[in-house]
Amino acid sequence: MKIPSAYATGYEAARARDPRLAEAYIRHTTVGDRLADAVIRDLGSLSPEEIHETLAKVLEGPDASRVGVPDSLLTFVEEANRIPDWFDRRRARVASQAFLRNSDIVLAALVGGSIVEGFSTLISKSFRIRGRLVVAAIRRLKHNGMQLVEQYLPRGMEPGGDGWRLTLRARLVHAQSRHLLNGSDEWDRERYGTPLSAAHILLAGAAFSGRLMGHVAALGGDFTRDEREAFVHVWRYAGILFGIPEEILFRDEASAVRTFEIGRMCEPPTDHDGIIMANSVVNSAPIIVGIKAPPERRKMARTVTQVSRELIGDELADSLRFPRRRRRVVPWLRFRHRARRMVGRMLPGLAAKQNQDRFEALMEFASFDEFEHSYRLPTALHDERSSDW
Repeated sequence: MKIPSAYATGYEAARARDPRLAEAYIRHTTVGDRLADAVIRDLGSLSPEEIHETLAKVLEGPDASRVGVPDSLLTFVEEANRIPDWFDRRRARVASQAFLRNSDIVLAALVGGSIVEGFSTLISKSFRIRGRLVVAAIRRLKHNGMQLVEQYLPRGMEPGGDGWRLTLRARLVHAQSRHLLNGSDEWDRERYGTPLSAAHILLAGAAFSGRLMGHVAALGGDFTRDEREAFVHVWRYAGILFGIPEEILFRDEASAVRTFEIGRMCEPPTDHDGIIMANSVVNSAPIIVGIKAPPERRKMARTVTQVSRELIGDELADSLRFPRRRRRVVPWLRFRHRARRMVGRMLPGLAAKQNQDRFEALMEFASFDEFEHSYRLPTALHDERSSDW
C-alpha cells in the first residue's frame, strides 16, 4: 500500500486504534471514482452547453433520447439506477419526517459543525486551490443545502428524483475538479494522494450523517434513535450515489461516527487551507440567510463562529483560529428549541404556524426560487477563469 506522505504520521496513530478501518481509509486516499472519471474523459471535447445538454438528456429525458451518448455515461447512469437491496423506503420516509420537523436545527448543525469539520482536513486544499472562497463558499453552502433538502424530501432519492439528480451532478463536479487538479502542478500527488479521493468523499459522508446527528442533538433536535438511524440510512444510500465504494461505506450511525473519527485521525493537522476555508464558511453563513448589512453580518458571523467552536471543540476551533468568547451560545439554543416544542404541544395552532415558517425558511435557504437545474461543469482549474457552471 502506497501511503501519501502527508498521511504517514496520522495513519500510525489511527492504525493503533482501528487497523482495519485506518488501512481502508489510507488505501482509498489514492483512489478516485472509476465510473465518474471515465465520463469526464469522454465529455472532455464538448462545450459547457453540449455537456449540459448531454447530461440533461440522460438524467431527465426518456431512454429513446440517449442515442449518441458516450457508453461511459450510460454505464454511470445505469449503475445509479440500481437501488441497493438493503435500502428501505420506509426508513427513508421516517428520515424525511424527522428532517422536516428539525430542518432549521439540521442546517445549523451542518454549517456550524459538519462542513467546518470537513474543511479542517485536506479536503480544504482542493477547494482553496480552485479559489472557492467567499463568493464560491456562498454558492457551495446553497448547493449543499439544496442537495440535503432534496435528499430528504419524499422520493427525492428515487432514480429520476431531484435529490438523485443533484447528487449525481455533484459527483460529476467532483470528478471534473479531480481531473483539473490532477493536471495541475499545484497538486502534489506524492504528498496528498488523489484530489477529492474516495477516502475524502467517505469522510464527508460520515461527517454529514453520523457526525451531524451528534451536532443536531447538541443543538436540541428531537430525533429519536430510530430516526437518527433512518437519517444515516438515507445518507448511506447517498454515499453509493456519490461513488463511495460499498466495501468501505458505513452501515449505521455508530459506524459513521467511527469512520469519521478514524479518518480524521489519518488526516494531517489543519493547515492554512483549512483555516481559510473554515473561516470562509462561517463568514458566508449570514449572507445565506439574507443578512446583508455589514454590522448585522459581522454580529451573526460571530455567533456562528461561537456555535461552531462549541460544536467542534476548543482544540479544533483553536487550530482554525476561531476567536474565544466567554459567553456560550449552544446551551441557549438547545433550551430555545426544546421550549419551542413544549409550547407547540400545548398550542397546536402555534405549532402549525411554526412548521409553516420553518418550511418557508427551508425553501429560502435552498434557493428553490432561484435555482435552475444546470449540468454544466467547471472548465478551468481556477474558478475565476472558468465559465459559469
